[in-house]
Amino acid sequence: MHQQALVVATNADGSGGTVDTNANALQLDDARVSAAQWNVRTPEFNADRHNAQTLSTNLTSGTSVTVDATGANGSSGDINMLSTLRWRGDASLTLNASRSVTLSPVTTIANKGAGRLTLRADAIGIDNGGGITNRGTIDWSKSTGLVSALYDMNGTYAPGTIRSNATWLAAPYSGLKTQVTAYQLVNSMDDLSKVSLNLSGIYALGRDLDASSPSTPFEPIGLLSQTGFVGQFDGFGHAIKNLDISQNLEDGLPSGLFATIGQLGIVRNLRVLDASVAGQYGPVGILTGRSDGLISYAFTSGSSNNPGSGAGGLVGINTGVILRSGSSASAGSNATNGGLAGLNSGTIIQSYATGYVGDGSRSSAGGLVGDNSGLIRQSYSAGQVAALQSNGGLVDSNEGTIQESFAATVFNTYMPPTPGGIAASNTGRIANDVYWDTQKIGQTMGVRTGTAVPNQNGLTTAQMSMKASFGPTWNFGKHGTWVIPLGYDHPILQWQLAN
Repeated sequence: MHQQALVVATNADGSGGTVDTNANALQLDDARVSAAQWNVRTPEFNADRHNAQTLSTNLTSGTSVTVDATGANGSSGDINMLSTLRWRGDASLTLNASRSVTLSPVTTIANKGAGRLTLRADAIGIDNGGGITNRGTIDWSKSTGLVSALYDMNGTYAPGTIRSNATWLAAPYSGLKTQVTAYQLVNSMDDLSKVSLNLSGIYALGRDLDASSPSTPFEPIGLLSQTGFVGQFDGFGHAIKNLDISQNLEDGLPSGLFATIGQLGIVRNLRVLDASVAGQYGPVGILTGRSDGLISYAFTSGSSNNPGSGAGGLVGINTGVILRSGSSASAGSNATNGGLAGLNSGTIIQSYATGYVGDGSRSSAGGLVGDNSGLIRQSYSAGQVAALQSNGGLVDSNEGTIQESFAATVFNTYMPPTPGGIAASNTGRIANDVYWDTQKIGQTMGVRTGTAVPNQNGLTTAQMSMKASFGPTWNFGKHGTWVIPLGYDHPILQWQLAN
């Protein structure tokens, strides 16, 4: 097939649309596409001078391009870049090969602007040994965009010459460390187990995983490691479902998908759904038992339980940084429990919890965090709390700092003792822009014991649904932190709408 004509695609609102080109044999010639996205699907793709120039022209005009080499009809499924491809602007190029991606020695791929380049081998995620070989040059020295290379765990990666931008800065909350990142793909539960063999590696989840087949308990990544996971793990928005970590662990060991995320470890853009995680007197969280590193854009659901030490829906103990993450999981133990984290001595920003917290005859619970001696900012809890010893809407006990946050937690009123709207006890600092729902929690006191907070920070459910009820530090603007969607009786974080 030869594509030569101009194709225009717009949505009903006037924004750019999507154009799909599918062919068994494809020559782009001088094809022009006026759209936001151009998807090209063909069994294999060889970017000679004509094809490369066509891609360059369309990218510079603002059309992002995705090329999928499908491997259909017995073809190789490879993408071979045989000529130089340069463009200006913010459009992005994605090259998805069902097997391998190769840049020839005469090839330079370069961008001036904020364009992204994604090279992906084994794009269908079947562990076929697909690799990425750069014999040419990737030049992002004048771009603020990202370069991502993803290759099969059984494949090879030859980076070749790559020039990055010395002034590049990671976007806030992204969890990224470098402008150019090469990832080993995790496409199966077996691949996931192999992460324990190299705890400093850089990994990407290549597809959603279902841990229920085979239905055997999963051993936490890095269970017996002294350092924990110190690499990078990017879920790319994919999910691990039905994770079961219920085998008997040694007393005191942390339990979760990752046993411990070390100080240099980063986990981002990952969902762990419908998980069942249990511990044995060590900290328990669905994502990790303990985090000393960075967690960004992570979400969990399911249950996290422990007969002894504390439990959290996302993390058991956090001494690191949690950004823009959440959990709807239930968390319970005979110690300190939190909807997001059991104990926090680190930093939690723009995060939330909506699960059920509290179990055990000696348990204490906070809707977001059990015990906080760190920083909580721009976060909230809107779940249910029912511990037998001590309860707080946002935290059980606070020795740290809480700012611009709220609790809209429902308490089991049949369970003693009397909860605090924000905290059961407070010896730290709770700022004057922290609120609680007096009707849902059933308390007019923000703190049960310790340093009090103003009574006027207790709002009715109706007031919680109005922007005007919150202080001047709360930004409900178009690019602000908070939003109250139609039908909601409390704010949520603006980033949640896009996720």
